[in-house]
Amino acid sequence: MKKKNRAMILFSTIAVIIIICIAAIWWLNSKSINAIEDIKKINASDTFDQQEEEYIVYFWQSTCTYCKQIEKDVISFSNSGDIPLYVVDMQEEKNESSWYDWEAHHKKYDQVIGKIEDGKEVWNEGINIENFQNDKDIAWGIVANEENQIIATHNTAYGNEAPENAEEIEITGTPTMIKIKNGQFDDYAVGVEETLDMLGK
Repeated sequence: MKKKNRAMILFSTIAVIIIICIAAIWWLNSKSINAIEDIKKINASDTFDQQEEEYIVYFWQSTCTYCKQIEKDVISFSNSGDIPLYVVDMQEEKNESSWYDWEAHHKKYDQVIGKIEDGKEVWNEGINIENFQNDKDIAWGIVANEENQIIATHNTAYGNEAPENAEEIEITGTPTMIKIKNGQFDDYAVGVEETLDMLGK
């Protein structure tokens, strides 16, 4: 009889342990993030207002090719729980004001460098096209507009890379990450390599 009771107690204990393990695995899986859309979203205006002492705000777009390149790393980082990560969807209208003003940038920095006459490129006096093509500091594009002007488009942003508050955020492109520590700006990353560095990847 004692052997039977011991066997029942042992069986019951093992059954309880198995049930607890299954429940724990289910609970952990239900908490795990499987897609960027599962990460908590905030507005750009709330970048400096989260409760944690240290966190990262990820400025993202679902249509962004570069964001897709780092998606697995972002999900892995979020699941690690080391530092909280929040997502700002830059395609949402409420975050529009946090974009860098590319229109004003092009008005200020683009240059008319020539025109197209009879199907040929005619450069303005003093223009050496190689200066634009070999510029290591600025990404130039060369395009023709509807008036047949040849425009050197200045594609290197001068956005604020150390915003002190949400009003100063200027997202020049995605992916971008801003790290906040004790309610203050701590670090900034834009592009695939820089954001992966911030995540420690």
